[in-house]
Amino acid sequence: MASQSPIKVSEQTKERIRYLAALADVTQAEIVDRAVEEYAARHADAIAERIERARLVLAGGDVAIASHLLDVPAEDIRRVAGSSDGTPASEGPS
Repeated sequence: MASQSPIKVSEQTKERIRYLAALADVTQAEIVDRAVEEYAARHADAIAERIERARLVLAGGDVAIASHLLDVPAEDIRRVAGSSDGTPASEGPS
């Protein structure tokens, strides 16, 4: 048997899960599992886009990560860090 962990949902959602499980004659965990599977399948393109965006941000290094997390242009990060040519302020130009 797979391990189980509680999830936090609103009381209204919990009731819906209870009713659906009873009507479908399955466990509440099965209802949640199916819902997550269906959500992932229905939104696969958006999820893939977000994974690609995360990959690009991570591949962009510290400036790209900071820019993404702070929601500011990378140039602003470079300016504040003391570098306008794209190299990290600690390295300086070669």
